[in-house]
Amino acid sequence: MRAIMAAAALAGAGTAQAQAQERATLIHGARVFDGTGGKAKLSDVLIEGDRIVRVGRKLRVPEGTEVIDATGLTLIPGLHDLHIHTRREAFTDAASLHRFYAPYLRAGVTSINEFSVSGEMMAGIRALRADTPRLTLAVRLGVPDGHGTESQFTNAITLQVTNPEEAHAAMAKALPYKPDMVKVFADGWRYGDPARPDKPSIDEPTLAAIVADAHRAGIKVMTHTVTLEGAKIAARAGVDSLAHGVGDALVDNELIGLMKKHHMAYVATLATYEPLEARVLAPEELALLTPEQQARETARLARGEAIAPYDSKRWEIMRENIRRLQVARIRIGVGTDTGIEGVYPGFGALREMRILTELGFTPAEAIEAGTKVSAEIMGRKDEGVIRKGARADLVLVNGAPDVTFRDLYAVRRVWVAGREVSLAD
Repeated sequence: MRAIMAAAALAGAGTAQAQAQERATLIHGARVFDGTGGKAKLSDVLIEGDRIVRVGRKLRVPEGTEVIDATGLTLIPGLHDLHIHTRREAFTDAASLHRFYAPYLRAGVTSINEFSVSGEMMAGIRALRADTPRLTLAVRLGVPDGHGTESQFTNAITLQVTNPEEAHAAMAKALPYKPDMVKVFADGWRYGDPARPDKPSIDEPTLAAIVADAHRAGIKVMTHTVTLEGAKIAARAGVDSLAHGVGDALVDNELIGLMKKHHMAYVATLATYEPLEARVLAPEELALLTPEQQARETARLARGEAIAPYDSKRWEIMRENIRRLQVARIRIGVGTDTGIEGVYPGFGALREMRILTELGFTPAEAIEAGTKVSAEIMGRKDEGVIRKGARADLVLVNGAPDVTFRDLYAVRRVWVAGREVSLAD
């Protein structure tokens, strides 16, 4: 924590250097999948600063423009992971932060939502940024003895409230730290399993108070919610997106109606709930993992453990709910809960999207879920797409991932806010 707070003094120190390095880059001859719903087409993309300034063929470019030959490659918008947890040691210094986040970049993930920090930590973390994805930092609000307060660390970083008055006071304390978003707990974490009693959670009036204050400040609210009733409470309170997804019952017309009325999106973190006992990874997935992670996967399969009956039931419910929500045209974004066992940085987002393709999404729709839709869930209309004026978060891959999903694993180059980033540790 001391290192984080000390680093806050350096905030903004790199601005002059970044401006000095600003120049134009032309990505020439790529198949451009722009994320807006159309098919990929051959095009050039001109970047100046952190923005895409032109998209087309035979573009006129400024003198001194760096030209990148992308013949045979596909350019897509950078991917999002809307739900991650970072180990505290990653925030020690810029080098540590880069090492922890490099796997995201290698997987083409250029924007991540971090849910394991407090307001007091934010300025120092922001000052540490080097070659990392765009980092969205959330403050956490829960209830005493509820999910999100179990450990000494999570208890310390979660503001605890029991009524609207306390919620307003907590938000007044949190907002001066300039959080990028708010995470709340609209139900516990036992998923409706009678063998695992639920925990206390924030009630609807208190949620509504948090949402009102957040929206006045121009930031979004995401809820930890895993039950049908909790999802309805969150929707009625105006929460912007639901993390984890309903796992105790099939979504019904009432919930779908509430989600449409209140414009609530869905971020299922399927990669977290997929039963690991039966998970067999493809070669391109294993290639993203460290030797230690690969060994862990091999050992788990070798043990041949059975899937717990309730876990199997929950998995089928969650998969069917994705199908129902897609038919209902509810916005479905990509988030993973990375930090949970078996959900590795970078790997998790691609695994989440791969599962979506198994549930009826085309490869193009899965990529759009991880780009344009996820950016829209965050209220960022100038991200997640390739068009004039959009933020230049870009990924160059070998092949045609919008047609053949496994090609998405062949990441070659990545830009975050117009700056090419290192993919090395």
